[in-house]
Amino acid sequence: MPGKVLLIEDEERLRRVLQLVLQDTGFDVKTAPEGGQGMELWQAWKPDVVVTDLKMKPVDGMGVLRFGNELYPETPCIILTAFGTVTAAVNAMKNGAYDFLTKPVDHVQLVEIVQQAVAEKSRREGCIHEMVGQSPAMQALRQEIDLLASTDSAVLICGESGTGKELAAKAIHAASQRSSGPFIKINCASIPRELLESELFGHKKGAFTGATQDRQGVFAAANGGVLFLDEIGDLPLELQPKLLHAVEAKEITPVGSSKSFKISLKIVSATNQDLEEMVQKRQFRADLFYRLNTMILTLPPLRERHGDVKLLALHFVRLFANEWGKPVPMISPDAIDMLEAYHWPGNIRELKNVMERAVLLCKGEEITCRHLKGSIRIKTEHAEKTNDSSLDLIAKEQQMLLAALEQCNWNQTKAAKKLNITRSALRYRLQKYGIGKK
Repeated sequence: MPGKVLLIEDEERLRRVLQLVLQDTGFDVKTAPEGGQGMELWQAWKPDVVVTDLKMKPVDGMGVLRFGNELYPETPCIILTAFGTVTAAVNAMKNGAYDFLTKPVDHVQLVEIVQQAVAEKSRREGCIHEMVGQSPAMQALRQEIDLLASTDSAVLICGESGTGKELAAKAIHAASQRSSGPFIKINCASIPRELLESELFGHKKGAFTGATQDRQGVFAAANGGVLFLDEIGDLPLELQPKLLHAVEAKEITPVGSSKSFKISLKIVSATNQDLEEMVQKRQFRADLFYRLNTMILTLPPLRERHGDVKLLALHFVRLFANEWGKPVPMISPDAIDMLEAYHWPGNIRELKNVMERAVLLCKGEEITCRHLKGSIRIKTEHAEKTNDSSLDLIAKEQQMLLAALEQCNWNQTKAAKKLNITRSALRYRLQKYGIGKK
């Protein structure tokens, strides 16, 4: 079967005709006569696509759409509407509907749109799955990304350096209705101030010295898709009013031109800075800040993603081994313990670099602590020996470990739970400090 389709339509004859049309094409189809029953079937059956009439009682198509946005944002929802309610259907599109069809329904068009929607769901899920991890924090993040992708509202991605903000932006693009359009990225911190305006909005020939021809900026290049403004906190103050106008009016004016033109895109920006604090210090415009953070996505640091370090490490090992044409090595249990015990101040980027080095150094079938030594243990030992405050922290940690173990009668599983760390992380710390039951 090419996919599972839930059809919600209160007109019995039309419901049966559309069901047969979709079944003849190979779809597995279930039907419901109104929104309430349709939502119950949605929960029980988990369809790939939902096709729903807009005008129904007691629960209408907008109720079905809101239900889907909240619980199943990855599932495309197609709206059926009479000609006189096209405005309402357009409003549904703005609220996350995949597409709409007017009645009488063109059967060929219906099949084509449903086929596209099934492919879209598969692609959405594939991109989200690239974000490796099964921790509660990552599961919640995937759901939030799908929800943020369902509208054209601006999204601000916040998080520490190395947490994967660009990957999250790409996932939003892939899950959005603009996925067939371009994904364009610009790093506001990496481009000289005098060139940034041209990079953003383009320029006309002769606009400044060196402008030998017309040039398209990233706003125009992203038209129809998603524009990712990375390191938005580094955008110069003098450019912020022009960016604000572009975001509000969806209109840009190239440097050196007197003509403006409209654009249609979704804006995703990212920062590891505290923009609210920058606004208070007048280092960032308040009106632009509130335009960019219509929706906020906060990425969790790696230290809060319990259980994901091992999955990510294995993922990077496979990635680099395949890239370099090497056999994929295993990671020893002690090395896993070492990775999980480390606090990862550089987050996923740091872990990726550590595993790249480990794969390069590993000549056998297994990555061991020896291959991680230069990347992790030396950093830890250096931090422990630099000053007295570090020694105080070590003493306090040892006391906490001993207290938890004694309270749990030296049951390591219970002690790890009490300390809110994994059992392997506890075992690594006990080995590190030479702590054992006497």
